[in-house]
Amino acid sequence: MGRTVVGGFESTHLPAYRTDLAEATGHAERWQADLDDLLAAGVRCLRYPLRWPRIEPEPGRFDWSRTDRVLEHLRAAGAVPIVDLVHHTSYPDWLSDGFRDEGFAPALVRYAEAVARRYPWLPAYTLFNEPFATLHLAGCEGLWPPYDRGIAGFVRLARSVLPAVSRAAGCWAELLPEARHVWVDTAEHHTGNPACQDYAELANDRRYLLLDLLTGHDLDPARPYLAEFVRAGGGPLLELPPCRVDLLGLDYYCHSEWFYDEAGGHAPSPYPIGFAALAEQYSARYGLPMMLTETNLRGQPSDRVSWLRYMLEQYDLALERGVPLHGFCWFPQVDSCDWDSLLARSAGRVDPVGVLGIDPATGGREWTGFTDAWQQVVRGAGAGDLPAYRFQPPCDAQLAGLTARLDHWPWEDPPAEQVAAAVAVPLPIDQEFVMNDLCSQPDLVVLSHLRWPWVWQRPQHLVSRFARQRAAAGARTWFVEEPVAAGVDAPRIAAEERDGLTRVRLEVPGQSDPTGSVSFADPRAACYPALLAQFLAEHGCRPEPDLWLYTPMAYDIARQLHGGRLVYDVMDDLAAFRNAPEGLRLRQRQLLHAADVVFTGGRSLHRATLSQRRHAVHLFPSGVESRHYAASRSLRVPRQRKVAGYVGVIDERIDLELVASLAAGLPDWTVRLVGPVAKIDPSDLPQAANLDYLGMVGYPELPRVMAGFDVALMPFARNEATRAISPTKTLEYLAAGLPVVSTRVPDVVADYSGVVCLADDGPAFAAACREVVTHSVADRDRRVQPIQARQEWDCIASAMAGLLDRHTRTVEVVVEVAEVYVETTGQEEVPA
Repeated sequence: MGRTVVGGFESTHLPAYRTDLAEATGHAERWQADLDDLLAAGVRCLRYPLRWPRIEPEPGRFDWSRTDRVLEHLRAAGAVPIVDLVHHTSYPDWLSDGFRDEGFAPALVRYAEAVARRYPWLPAYTLFNEPFATLHLAGCEGLWPPYDRGIAGFVRLARSVLPAVSRAAGCWAELLPEARHVWVDTAEHHTGNPACQDYAELANDRRYLLLDLLTGHDLDPARPYLAEFVRAGGGPLLELPPCRVDLLGLDYYCHSEWFYDEAGGHAPSPYPIGFAALAEQYSARYGLPMMLTETNLRGQPSDRVSWLRYMLEQYDLALERGVPLHGFCWFPQVDSCDWDSLLARSAGRVDPVGVLGIDPATGGREWTGFTDAWQQVVRGAGAGDLPAYRFQPPCDAQLAGLTARLDHWPWEDPPAEQVAAAVAVPLPIDQEFVMNDLCSQPDLVVLSHLRWPWVWQRPQHLVSRFARQRAAAGARTWFVEEPVAAGVDAPRIAAEERDGLTRVRLEVPGQSDPTGSVSFADPRAACYPALLAQFLAEHGCRPEPDLWLYTPMAYDIARQLHGGRLVYDVMDDLAAFRNAPEGLRLRQRQLLHAADVVFTGGRSLHRATLSQRRHAVHLFPSGVESRHYAASRSLRVPRQRKVAGYVGVIDERIDLELVASLAAGLPDWTVRLVGPVAKIDPSDLPQAANLDYLGMVGYPELPRVMAGFDVALMPFARNEATRAISPTKTLEYLAAGLPVVSTRVPDVVADYSGVVCLADDGPAFAAACREVVTHSVADRDRRVQPIQARQEWDCIASAMAGLLDRHTRTVEVVVEVAEVYVETTGQEEVPA
């Protein structure tokens, strides 16, 4: 037992395009050179795919010419191939319904037997690669053909595939008794907070299911997932004759571990246990020899070097703990293609994961810094012999939970030549490969109590992202604001194009209320629903748009717009705010009852909302655009006088007495408040020589403003208006590299007590400011990374959009968008 380096090549077939990745990557033509490169490096054992669609182009007619050449070349070179008969959706095109086709099972058995008879010398084989992952994506998540959904779909595919694999395994055991059967599947681990622990346990049971069914292992019908599987029609699979498995292959990636909370599933998990611990679990369960059959990382060459170092370290740790590992495979040997869309497109987009890169222009092989590191490992280098390069974006955010546990590494910046500058590339939309017409994506109409150009907060962050996503599908986004008093004789609709959406508001005669707006419920706005509906129809809004509300006061309008799905994003307890309009609480109860999907912006809000709604409520605390605020760090310059600063709306939620006391307690500091004054008289603001009010500053300028702070403040009052707030600015301050001092707002205490200093009054704030300004930025960053990684606005918006798309509607989502949702946010399945 030891670390044998194993090579690997991929050729997943894309049924919609009748091509495969061996052709997309050029391996179909360059196979000999690619294999010779691997062999020249000193690798003898490799996973190698047999291309069933090319071997059996018509039912029962086999063309062995290409396969003969490849396998004879490997045999002559003394290689030890583990042939891969079916890799994901690699079945012939004439199986028109894929795994669900009634001809699939007999075809698979016929093909498997033909291979065994043709190549009786083969030393090892995998009959069906990653069966759980493949059938889950094709049968439960509807992302791969035949696009089945739910546990019923998963059972349908399992009942088609698993008996065929069982029969094929029996055939190979009889014809090639000395060859080793290598079962390869994803090595998963699932954890969750207490509210989601039951779902995590179910998912941990689910990962073992197919191998248990094939081998007859632990088929206790009381198991969490097996019980559901049987109820969905999977009972006959309990009677499969047990098969022989000689070696268990585990495929492990950063997204193999999941964490669940009220917002759904997150991968990579912010709390990974690592491959060594996971390998121990599988070893204890099955007692089989094992191999790490796949690992890689999508990123810069330097990122892959560090992931290789980490996986070697984990592999060796597993060996020390007695896990019988017999091989380490970085997969694949050559960059892959089109996994950025989960193979929804055949665009030839290079996926930077291989030992050797691919030149996008010529298709030639590229040697990188990672190639050097991999070759060192083939020659015997250990984990400690490799560099520990700091992960670059986006890997740094994805792996925050991992790197927080690698304090023993001698971190260094990667060589400049190994880091490519980030380039924003819009995803191409393939008009041919959609489940339904791309143009069926509905428009989005957002009704908000906030003005679009005002303080950039939750609605602006989310809606701007939704607008970009829908625009890619040809749909529009309309941001509908409260009415505004203007010099008009009669109500009229005003609109402007801004930030990729259409901003809409009703102008009415007369004066605004003290808040500067006219309520949706104002009698002058009674015509708003009719005028808005007419405006939307005349300006090309698609029928039955999704309606997204930020205030219950807009519910009366929403009911008259004849929309499709109704969403309520509860960002604040608006009824607790000063000057809250009459009737708000009643409308809130009505809206919570009627909404198809409800989101909440903080834990306290979530608890309160759950008490008013019988159906699911999804928690999405405030997020951050880390890169935007990280610019603040490079803008910061030394100065003699310290500055304690606040950015945000200055209203009844701010403890003005605390602010005055803080200024008095820091006479040698400047206390700076940046933001608009709302719902309070400006004359009530405390005044002092060291107290500055800068007014409102636009979102693009906030990093520069925060660069002028030494400590960030959250001096919130403890009143009804702050009882349920989840301040967006918490993560923004931390991303800017600032220490934070806050009052004990419940959500701040719950989510950030380990990284935010808590104080109760002016003197305590002053003392905290003098203390935290001396704290280590690196230490604070390390503690906040696991929180920040799962609360990026991009991830939150993708997850929310995915949850909305899970709600039944008459059209399906674009496969491409669904893949980005799974890969980027980790939202695989959402616990009920």
